[in-house]
Amino acid sequence: MPFVDYTLLQNNYPDGRMSENIRRLKTYDAFHCLLAGNFERADAVKKRVPGLPEDFLKWLETCDGGMLFDTTMLTTKSHDPELDLPFETYASYQNAELRKDMNLADGWFVFAVAIHSDVFFYDMDKKDGQVYQWDAEEHKIYASWPSFEDWLTDQINEAVKLIANEELEPLDIKLEADGNE
Repeated sequence: MPFVDYTLLQNNYPDGRMSENIRRLKTYDAFHCLLAGNFERADAVKKRVPGLPEDFLKWLETCDGGMLFDTTMLTTKSHDPELDLPFETYASYQNAELRKDMNLADGWFVFAVAIHSDVFFYDMDKKDGQVYQWDAEEHKIYASWPSFEDWLTDQINEAVKLIANEELEPLDIKLEADGNE
């Protein structure tokens, strides 16, 4: 299956907070659909967008986007033939008309989209490694995190709350893959 490889993730993040994030992603596997990444795809993104934070590039080597609970992480491929599912790509958010409509600055690299259409991005002009959330309705920065690791931790924390409150359901594609339809 083209799903993220937990063994590879655990090898890349053997300790620290990212290790705990990986453990929690594995625990709540049925609620997200993260795609396997590889060096070639990560390298293609790195070449297209020089200066991306190393922690994000490291993540891309093992995870090439997909659904992170209720957040869409953009990917390098628009369709996965094995899963027969479409995915949103980085290129979608490079579209000049969309960027103008959303009031996104030229130097912003969008890598994820919230269920309510806010976007998460890196400001490539600042090169500070921070993740920013752009409020799509108010056209302003709504929140920021010091790093990709901080952002991911927060996303997982929020998802765990939604799951506990039964506000987030397991994904059918994961249930089918596990034989639990």
